[in-house]
Amino acid sequence: MTIFVTICGVICTLYTVYFLFASFGGLMLRRHRMTPSHPAKNRLAAIIPARNEAAVVGKLVESLMAQDYPRELFDVYVVPNNCQDDTEAVACAAGAKALRVEGKIRCKGQVLRSAMAQLSATGQYDAYCVFDADNLADKGFFRAVNDALEAGYGVGQGFRDTKNPYDSWVSGSLTAFYWFLSRFYNESRARLGMPCHMNGTGTMVSDAVFRKIGWDTHTLTEDQEFTALCALNDIKIGWMPDARVYDEQTNCFWTSCVQRRRWTAGSLQCLRRYLPRLLKKHTFASLDMAILFTGNLLCILGLVPAVGTALGCLPFFISHPWRILALVLLLGVYYLACCGAAAVLYHAEGKLNRRSVKGVFGFPIFMVTWMPINIFACLTPPPHWREIRHERGLDRPDNQPAGDDQLNG
Repeated sequence: MTIFVTICGVICTLYTVYFLFASFGGLMLRRHRMTPSHPAKNRLAAIIPARNEAAVVGKLVESLMAQDYPRELFDVYVVPNNCQDDTEAVACAAGAKALRVEGKIRCKGQVLRSAMAQLSATGQYDAYCVFDADNLADKGFFRAVNDALEAGYGVGQGFRDTKNPYDSWVSGSLTAFYWFLSRFYNESRARLGMPCHMNGTGTMVSDAVFRKIGWDTHTLTEDQEFTALCALNDIKIGWMPDARVYDEQTNCFWTSCVQRRRWTAGSLQCLRRYLPRLLKKHTFASLDMAILFTGNLLCILGLVPAVGTALGCLPFFISHPWRILALVLLLGVYYLACCGAAAVLYHAEGKLNRRSVKGVFGFPIFMVTWMPINIFACLTPPPHWREIRHERGLDRPDNQPAGDDQLNG
């Protein structure tokens, strides 16, 4: 038993070291511009899958129509599916074109596959930019995509920001989580020359890549699955820090649990579907994706040495009750360390203020709840996709005052 606990501890330690290196190793390197500026050249199509998003989709379309990019070089398409409201009418009134998909649609991946196939058949576009209907796009998004294409990237991931970071401790915690993925994880990987990972929205896929590998996703996490397909086809995903998109985060803790369970279940689906192929590929990018997909299982595996250590120490605490205080202090140190990490993220984005207190002090709780969600997802069948209602129809991020041009430049 001791040997098993030790092996689990070693495996989890190695994974942690690799994760920390990928997340922070590149930050020690000198920062440089990822993609040099180029004149506007590429013709782009924005694709917005939308289901009952009338409350928010109009603001996204308006932010896309106001891009600092030649109007003749881009079009905006809304792809309504299973709608019971006037999503299509609202989007078209703001300047979008409607693109219809045939057949029964069960997930976002099916929408994207159909939409890109229709647009690719026209031969009009060099690349497709994917947005969620609740997003807002920074005015320089398309210019950053053009720069990435001219730098030779066929796939790119933009900076995922939040438009409602101060609504609640849940939205604040999710905000810090996505800031970490963008500012530290993908930024660090890009500086190290490693491929970035797609995370759902604010992404770019060139028409050449689509014609080569399509959008053949089948799991609950089409972004992770497409990242794996890129690794298997030797396609490096570029980092586009200037392509900033603002996402609406939920304020409901239960809804966040539903979302995270779906993400974990989708990652496990990708693990089962792609792990053998990734390991057989024998490239760094494929091995990197294999490590990513095993992360949820390793998180649970890490409980083995933790529980083993706790049980071993139990007699010590029972015989010395006053030393329970040391355990309480240890938990307090963890809590404050997580709060400090969240504060650093808010500070890095210039948004650390009194309104961010909920997100900073709720972040440790948010992170701890990942463990039961991971365990539950591993022990239950994958859930059906559930609609997440979006209602924050903002025309600028909540932290941005009226008259500030950050969104529009």
